[in-house]
Amino acid sequence: MSRGIIYIFKLIILIVVLCPAAFAPSFAQFTENDNPGADQPDDSALLGDELYPTNLENISLNIDKDSRVAVFDNGYSREAGMFLGLFIPVRMISEAEFPPRTSSISLLVIPSGGLTDLKNEGRFSAALNKYVEEGGALLVFSQRIGRYYTMLPAPEGKPVTAYGWLEDQSTLSSSSILSMKHPILSNLASSKPHLNIDGVFDSVPDTSKTALRNRVSGQPVMIIYKYGKGNVIATTLFTDWGYLHQRTTWDEINLFAGFIKWTGMPLSQSAPHENTTENRKALKSVPSPPLGFSIQSDNEIYLAGDKANFTIRLWNYENRKRKIKVYYDGKGEFVELLPKSSRNLSYSVPVYSTRRLWVYFYDEKEIFLQTIRRGYSVVYPESDNG
Repeated sequence: MSRGIIYIFKLIILIVVLCPAAFAPSFAQFTENDNPGADQPDDSALLGDELYPTNLENISLNIDKDSRVAVFDNGYSREAGMFLGLFIPVRMISEAEFPPRTSSISLLVIPSGGLTDLKNEGRFSAALNKYVEEGGALLVFSQRIGRYYTMLPAPEGKPVTAYGWLEDQSTLSSSSILSMKHPILSNLASSKPHLNIDGVFDSVPDTSKTALRNRVSGQPVMIIYKYGKGNVIATTLFTDWGYLHQRTTWDEINLFAGFIKWTGMPLSQSAPHENTTENRKALKSVPSPPLGFSIQSDNEIYLAGDKANFTIRLWNYENRKRKIKVYYDGKGEFVELLPKSSRNLSYSVPVYSTRRLWVYFYDEKEIFLQTIRRGYSVVYPESDNG
């Protein structure tokens, strides 16, 4: 084959990659990667005995149509129903059935991805407000996109804003830190638990209490607040999805056992419990790190040739000014942080292959501080002819 023909052949391939609009990507390619924890995580394999031994062949839904715990039947509701069924029988409730005519639900669970593709977001948000205001408890797992959290009931003037799992980097090993003492956290054995988190809260109601924070960024991943007569427990945890994918940890089992106890409902006699030392010391809250770092992006699944837009975020929790050196993709720049302040760096780049963006942070004396990464996937267009 002549060099000219080879050149033309390569040029045709390049045009195909750079012109994705002419070809339809496989829907399966998107759905396979569109779940919490799909951003190339690699820390769960290192936990060993810290993982809860999920017995997949014996898992089934623990359904009771009269249960006072309802799982909203959307998103990963099957996973949420099976996970919470470890502790207490549940029932499923559809968007059309909510809210029920009677106050027969004490706890409503929004599963991971449960606020995606609702038929009527406005109606459902209003129904959530009424349910919690009249005394219901609401538990929310990680959501696909951060804007969905704005549907949650929130005290006047400050809605919940966040980054969802398509925008944030998932993590598991010692991912979180305790920010306060609370009955929900009372079963935990560590102040830095292994929790499946994918997402972070950016703005929360003034009356909310931050129970858990991301260990590296210092930003909230579990908040608790009153609304009317009820309570909202909003999280970026995807423990429900992780359960059927053998990623749930004993820390998460203990956390949600404590949560069910906090609601006042009895645990099932068959509920799992970890054999821990009865005389263990009470846990202490962990202060936010002096400096916090994270990377968010506008997506984590791109067509080849798309532009990926990243936001590198820095927080200074100290009472002194800091100067941080940031390295990424062969670039380096200094960022000045005033006391108790934050800064964002924007970075855009065309993407052609699945990989991670690595970012390295150094202090004023060029002493290494932290490495963070943002994983993303690239899919290639497929022609109608396969």
